[in-house]
Amino acid sequence: MPLMLRSLLWLPGALMVVAVLLDLIVTCIQTGEGRLSRAIHRPLYGLLRRAAHHSGRRALLSWATPVIITGTLTAWTLLTWLGWTLIFWSHPGALVGAESGQPATFVACFYFVGYTISTLGLGEIIAPQAFWRVMTDVAAINGFFLLTFAITFVVPIAQARTERRELALLLHRAGPGAQALIVNAVQDHDRGLSSLTGDLQHLLNRLDAAHLNTPYLHRFHDHDRQDALDLHLPALGEALLIIQGALRGDCPRGLKRALASVDSLSRTFERTQSRHPLLRAAEVPPTPDLTSLREAGLPLRSREAFREDLRSHAALRARLHAMARAGEWRWDQVATPEADERMAD
Repeated sequence: MPLMLRSLLWLPGALMVVAVLLDLIVTCIQTGEGRLSRAIHRPLYGLLRRAAHHSGRRALLSWATPVIITGTLTAWTLLTWLGWTLIFWSHPGALVGAESGQPATFVACFYFVGYTISTLGLGEIIAPQAFWRVMTDVAAINGFFLLTFAITFVVPIAQARTERRELALLLHRAGPGAQALIVNAVQDHDRGLSSLTGDLQHLLNRLDAAHLNTPYLHRFHDHDRQDALDLHLPALGEALLIIQGALRGDCPRGLKRALASVDSLSRTFERTQSRHPLLRAAEVPPTPDLTSLREAGLPLRSREAFREDLRSHAALRARLHAMARAGEWRWDQVATPEADERMAD
């Protein structure tokens, strides 16, 4: 490689290092998802989604969590590693062998940067000049930052996934399905419909905050039906809308706050999956048949009044429908899973 061209390699190297640092700050500290992380997450997630959709194996979506986490950490590490390698290699003689004193080759620079950013400091290759010694220290500090932010990236995901499963399990055992949630709450819970509104409020708020801080959580899916938030959250949203628009009498305390949390969670899904073809073609689900509620003896408003109320929440229902479809669930599995399970049996 010509010496003049080689001397300019520090520029793309520095851009790589700065790009990773900025992405670490945005993804791990600020609210949202860095551009670099988004560029990593979207193709990996899209590949898994296409594989799951075309093969008919929904279980493939459960690999989104390890694939996205591993892919992100690998990209951050490799870009930082390659960036510092280009910075050191751009200046002949910046690094030399500790015993031979000969300028380090590209492979030797790559090896030196690897053990420097991992803070091992083996000392087989050294920087003879003061400037490059300082740059070695900077690279080591950069490596320490990378390790620290990697932990900051993984730990909140693990905590949020635990809370996602907690809510999904609660709703699965309370239903499952939108209308079963209502009937079982009225018949089997001492707090009645408040078990779907006030009792879940704190958990819904924590999940809402977690998804606002870490919106790519919407790309993570669970293998089992009972753990699937992308199935049970739409069911809860549909149940709350039925309670608000179809049941006669006073609304239970906490209903509006619970609906606001579900709406906020659906909006972070919309922002995260803005390019998702299922969301772009999102459909409003049909008006639910409330036969099971009538059979349970619940007082209902007229179908026309209920349909009118649902019409004002069409955008929310479309987002919930898209969320379920993104998890490879059908809407009948959200609304009336009992019928679906009988067919499966």
